[in-house]
Amino acid sequence: MIPAIRQEKILDMLSGNEIIATDDIMKDLDISVSTLRRDLMKLESENKVTLLHGGGVRLAQKPIEMNISAKLELNKEAKEKIARKAASFIDNGDVIFLDPSSTTYLMIPYLAGKSITVITNSISHINQLVALDLPCIMVGGSIKKTTNSCIGPIAELTLKTLYFNKCFLGASGFSIPSGITNHDINEQVIKQLALHNSSQPYILLDHTKYGIITMVKVANLDEYPILIDKIPMGLEGYGNFILCE
Repeated sequence: MIPAIRQEKILDMLSGNEIIATDDIMKDLDISVSTLRRDLMKLESENKVTLLHGGGVRLAQKPIEMNISAKLELNKEAKEKIARKAASFIDNGDVIFLDPSSTTYLMIPYLAGKSITVITNSISHINQLVALDLPCIMVGGSIKKTTNSCIGPIAELTLKTLYFNKCFLGASGFSIPSGITNHDINEQVIKQLALHNSSQPYILLDHTKYGIITMVKVANLDEYPILIDKIPMGLEGYGNFILCE
C-alpha cells in the first residue's frame, strides 16, 4: 500500500475515536511496527496526530482558546463529575480560590449553603456566586474578554496578599513532557500565585485535554493533585490523579 494512502487510512481510523492503541492500528492495517512508526512520525511532523505515552495515538488538536460559554458546552458531563467531586473537598469555614475555568464555574451550584468565602478573578463566577448569596471577593484588574476575567499587574498584586485553604484551577492542556499548560502568560502568573498561596491546591482537568500543549507551563504533571474524569491510556499509576466518577 502506498504510504500516503496508508496514512490517510490512519487518519480516518482516528476521526471517530478519541485515542487508539498503536497495536490496534497495526492489526487493522496488517502492517509492521516499523512501518507504523514511520507513518506516525510523518503524521506527527505534519501536526496531524499526537503520539501519547503508553502506545496510543490521537488526532492533533489545535490549541485555540475559546470563550467561557463555548467551553461550558464541551465535555460537560465529564466536567460536572469533576466539579461535584471538587466541591466535596470544601469544608465550612474554608476560604477558597476559583480561577475562571469552565469546570470551576460548574462547581458553584454545589457550594450553595456552605459557610465559606470564595475569591475569584472571574466576572462570570462572581455573578453566579452573588446570585447564590455566597460570600465572595472579586480580584480586579485588566479584563480578558475570552475568559471574562481579570488579569494583569493589579490582579497579581492583589493575589500576592491573599491566602486560601484551597484553590481549584483549570488548564488548557496536559502531557508528560510539557506538564500542565495554558494559553496566556498573564493567566499563568495568576494560577501560579494561587498555587503558591493555597494550603491545598487542586487542578481540574477532563481527560480530553491530554496531549494538548499550549503556550506556557503552569506546573509539572505530578506536582499537585489532579481531579480527572478518566485517566488517559498510558497514565495509569502516574502522577497524583483523583478519579471522579
